[in-house]
Amino acid sequence: MISEADLIAMQERMRRNGAPEPSPGVTAQLAGAETADELEAPIQAECTKILEADGWRALQTDPVRSRIRGKGFGEIGMADHLYIRYGSRPYAQVLWIEYKRSKGGRVSKEQRAWHTREQARGARTAIAGEDFAPTVEGFRTWYTASRLQRRDVP
Repeated sequence: MISEADLIAMQERMRRNGAPEPSPGVTAQLAGAETADELEAPIQAECTKILEADGWRALQTDPVRSRIRGKGFGEIGMADHLYIRYGSRPYAQVLWIEYKRSKGGRVSKEQRAWHTREQARGARTAIAGEDFAPTVEGFRTWYTASRLQRRDVP
C-alpha cells in the first residue's frame, strides 16, 4: 500500500510522461482499496484546519520507525500531530493527536505506551477511534466537549 501523497505524485508523473491513466480498480489497489472517506489524511487535514482556526499551531510529526536509516524525528510510538497554542507567557497548551481512519483502528503497543507516558507527564493526548469517532464530526464533538475550544470555528 502506498500513501495518498505518493499515489497523487505517481499519477502526476504518469500524466507528464504521457502514460495512460490507471483504471479506478488499479488506483484502488495502489491505495490499499481505501475510499477517500476512509483515509486518515483528509480527516487530519480538516481537524487541523479546525484547530488552526481556534489558535493552535500544528506540527506534523515524523516518528522514527527505524533508527538505522536515520530518518525521522521523535520517538517510537509518537502521535501523528502536535498542536501548540500559546497563552499568557510563559505558558502554552499542548495537544497530541493520533489519527486513525476507522473506529478501533490499530493502535500499536508502542503508540499506546507513548500516549500513556505522555499523559502521566501531564500532556493532553487523543486517539481517533478511541477518544473520538474517527471522523471530522466526531472530532468536532470531542473538541467542543474537551473545554479546549475557545471560539466557534467553521
